[in-house]
Amino acid sequence: MSNLVKRTISSIVFVALILGPLFLTERIAYSVYSLLGFFTLSELLNLTQKTGSSPLKVLGFTTYGILVALVYQWIFHESEHSHLLLLALGAIVLVAFFIEIFRQNPKPFESISAPLTTSLFTALSFLGVAYFYVYRSDLPSPWITISVFALIWINDSAAYLVGRKIGKTKLFERLSPNKTREGSTAGLIFAMLAGYGLSFIEGMPHWGIMIAFSLVCVISGSLGDLFESRIKRAAGVKDSGVFLPGHGGFFDRFDAMMLAIPTAILFFEALLPKH
Repeated sequence: MSNLVKRTISSIVFVALILGPLFLTERIAYSVYSLLGFFTLSELLNLTQKTGSSPLKVLGFTTYGILVALVYQWIFHESEHSHLLLLALGAIVLVAFFIEIFRQNPKPFESISAPLTTSLFTALSFLGVAYFYVYRSDLPSPWITISVFALIWINDSAAYLVGRKIGKTKLFERLSPNKTREGSTAGLIFAMLAGYGLSFIEGMPHWGIMIAFSLVCVISGSLGDLFESRIKRAAGVKDSGVFLPGHGGFFDRFDAMMLAIPTAILFFEALLPKH
């Protein structure tokens, strides 16, 4: 089987995995995204370890698990007992400090801050997707959620194809030598055109909002991609892990989304809040 065929099959599987749950129940979709976040967090912690740190991985996984439960309670049950999960999170962080006192580790504070930061970063992205397909019931679901991923993918694809053909000027050579200004400009234009087209779906925001939304997704997604490149350079690896043949790890696949999702949430809350 050729590499192109493998990449094509992997891409189809990936798209089905991401978009398929949106056509099932909200709880199934939340469970799938939470699980994808868990695997991505695992890769992030491994990358952190390769930079010379010694993160308390159990702290990262436990923190993420509590955040998954906390967001689930908030969006599906509106439970009055959510404060208990916050107390549990606080207790776990305190225990982590106690444990670190007795570890032979030259970077004790980094061992605690790294897993806390990565778990929060992962939760903002993968659990934040639920903002679109659960919380924003005033917008057409699943189309508003699909538009987030579609805009990122269209930008990446156009930037790659145009960059290969006519790209000459490097965008940020220190972090990503293959990215060009020509390709990035093409990706932005195609994404904005896609945003305009998406505005014609019944119930979607005005075309002006959707074009601005495209701009936000492209810029934040591109920064997410550069952020991942910086982390991998610091860790001295080419791929964050092994997820699908020809596509690297989970973090390689979701790097753009991980900054685009929380930025998109802030965009909608600022310009088009739910009434």
